[in-house]
Amino acid sequence: MNVAEFILANIRNLGTDTAFCLTGGMAMHINRAADAAADLRVIYCNHEQAAAAAADGYAKAKDYLIPGLAIVTSGPGVTNTITSVASAYYDSVPMFVLAGQVKRADINTHGVRSRGAQETPHLELMQPITKCAFRYIPSEVDDAALAANLAQAVVGRKGPVFIDIPLDVQSEAVIDAEARLQKISGLIRATISHDSGGTSDAAPAIVAALKEARRPVLVVGNALRIAGISRTSIKQLVEKVAIPTLFTWASFDLLAYDHPLNFGCAGGLAPTHSNRIIQAADCIIFLGTRLDLLTTAFNPSNYGKNARRIVVELDEKEILKNEGLPNTTFFRENVAGVAEDLLSSDLALDATDWLSQCKTWLAKDREDEQAAFGSMRTTTYQISRVLSASRLGKYVVPTASGFATEGIARFFKPTDGASFAWAGHVLGSMGLGLPTAIGAVAALKQPVVCLEGDGGLLLNVQELFTLAANPDLPLTVIILNNGGYQSIIRSQARAFNKEFGASAASGLYTVQFDQLASLAGLTYERCNTVEELAASLDREIPRRLIDVLVEEDGYRGPSVTTKFDENGKPYSTDIADVSWER
Repeated sequence: MNVAEFILANIRNLGTDTAFCLTGGMAMHINRAADAAADLRVIYCNHEQAAAAAADGYAKAKDYLIPGLAIVTSGPGVTNTITSVASAYYDSVPMFVLAGQVKRADINTHGVRSRGAQETPHLELMQPITKCAFRYIPSEVDDAALAANLAQAVVGRKGPVFIDIPLDVQSEAVIDAEARLQKISGLIRATISHDSGGTSDAAPAIVAALKEARRPVLVVGNALRIAGISRTSIKQLVEKVAIPTLFTWASFDLLAYDHPLNFGCAGGLAPTHSNRIIQAADCIIFLGTRLDLLTTAFNPSNYGKNARRIVVELDEKEILKNEGLPNTTFFRENVAGVAEDLLSSDLALDATDWLSQCKTWLAKDREDEQAAFGSMRTTTYQISRVLSASRLGKYVVPTASGFATEGIARFFKPTDGASFAWAGHVLGSMGLGLPTAIGAVAALKQPVVCLEGDGGLLLNVQELFTLAANPDLPLTVIILNNGGYQSIIRSQARAFNKEFGASAASGLYTVQFDQLASLAGLTYERCNTVEELAASLDREIPRRLIDVLVEEDGYRGPSVTTKFDENGKPYSTDIADVSWER
């Protein structure tokens, strides 16, 4: 066994059974090792950004329990992954980027800008956007250090680990490889076990606070999923606490939308009832949500401002950023242990009257929603309704940036067990939807839907041919075609009363998606009506490209707005004040 095979074997021991790769000369032995591994499928992507995004999608589809793997060459191979790696880091996705490097004698140690071809300071580039970035040279990294580095991907707040191996090291023989693999695997398992243990100080404080509250609310964040808590356990926890429960855009698929304790997502673009609930609460338990700007409508201090707030957060820096929030207590703990303790705690709450009030707000909100969006036009509301109810709505990968996609997320109603697995949620990069979905469908081996914009698809359009090269992957690509970059068009109109570089009217090209589908060997369908989309989704065609003409007037429901005070200073409206008035 050589070094390349040894490192791959350690990653495979964590459960990873698929690698996403773009071959290159400086990774030749790693490429050969991946190709020769009997228990590893290699999907060859057509851009390194896509390979890393696919590894992200794979890990998310595995519920963050099994890390993804991207294999790339040195220099531009590594720099091309940066957007996807940063996205995975911000989304706390466990994955490995395994990269080649020039041979040791050619690595730049002289401080010059560039010493040779395809040589660049990988580690310095990757350290800010990974949990760990290291160069594997056996004489410098012993087995204990290797185990600790690899474990970083799957313990604590999870995230990417970057490994580069110089070309002349990749083929070196490894002595006692099998025994060392067992030793390293044992060290990693011990680290994982230690990470999940411990007694919770948060749980008893939460129980005491809930028992004193009259209008309590539970907010469930995506960290519960990342920590390995199953949907069944999350449902049991929600029902154990038995109070109005809110979610975030990253976690809203963890409980069926029609569950009687699910009251949606509060925030800047959100249902009115959700915002009224969080602002009327007198006690809010935040489990696994960072109180980030997107979740809190860019105003953490205002988010649940009338309540006593208890926040369980593992990342110390996430706590420090909100230091000083009034009426807020932070517990730096793994949410998995807190959830386990709450499930076994003595909770006997009576929130009957409060739940009744929340249900009244919910019913009124849904009436207003239907009145605003009930017409059968191909709006994001109707597209969401049809997709949510379809047999293909069980695993949806939306791109993270796009006017239409945000509308879909606002109205998507997940059924029990359905997933809405964002491609690059926090970073908000365009174009990651297709490669992320390829990673997801490779992991699940069951039908997956990719939601991309007509603009965003072009950023990784080459991955249609990765899909073509892997005909067993049942992926449906839905293009939300609204004629350009609608969010940019609207921003430009507000700021400059002019459009530039955002549609065919201002410098872009109108793509013929039927021609792209034909080149990639995909069935092409164009849907101009809601009825056509519903019929299309019901057809049992495992691989296709559906071009949906989105009809919008720019309205996506209640949202916070920017206003100006008497001195001309801008401010955002309170989330409790959002309404259906236009």
